[in-house]
Amino acid sequence: NTERMRIDSSGRLLIGTTAHNGLYDGITPQVVLEGTSYNTSTLTIFCNANSVGVAPQLQLGKSRGTSNGSNTIVADGDRLASIFIVGADGTDRNSAFAAFDFRVDGTPGANDTPGRIEFKTTADGASSPTERMRIDSSGRLLIGKTSTSQTHPLQVQADSNAQAIAIYGRSSDDIGELDF
Repeated sequence: NTERMRIDSSGRLLIGTTAHNGLYDGITPQVVLEGTSYNTSTLTIFCNANSVGVAPQLQLGKSRGTSNGSNTIVADGDRLASIFIVGADGTDRNSAFAAFDFRVDGTPGANDTPGRIEFKTTADGASSPTERMRIDSSGRLLIGKTSTSQTHPLQVQADSNAQAIAIYGRSSDDIGELDF
């Protein structure tokens, strides 16, 4: 007769907890899974299929519509989904350590959905992530920059205090640096 899950008066599904403790960016999620071990705080999606193309999927999406079921087109720069890595900092759970943003990267149209992935980390002394790297809709990997007119597939921009690229050999003393 031990309670295993609860649907609270706001309609939220709570598993492993009886109250929501708040998360990054003031979000109040509709589903909360909280536990004290891998076994009690792991969500698994698994598919058993004897087929090459069938696999489990986690689909995240967005429309600019204002009602459920809307198909209103998104716009260049729109955040379609995010994954935030959040940890308690001794005060609350309102600090993100890292994040992945998935955004529109161009003008979308019927079955034309240009996208990019932004990789973010939080600097020491900060409480929110900053973009460090992105893969844009052209497949270019940008490190240290967020836009470009160049077509090179790998683009690295260092700040004024760093070499652009360091390549290490078998030890940290065996290094080649590129600085243009």
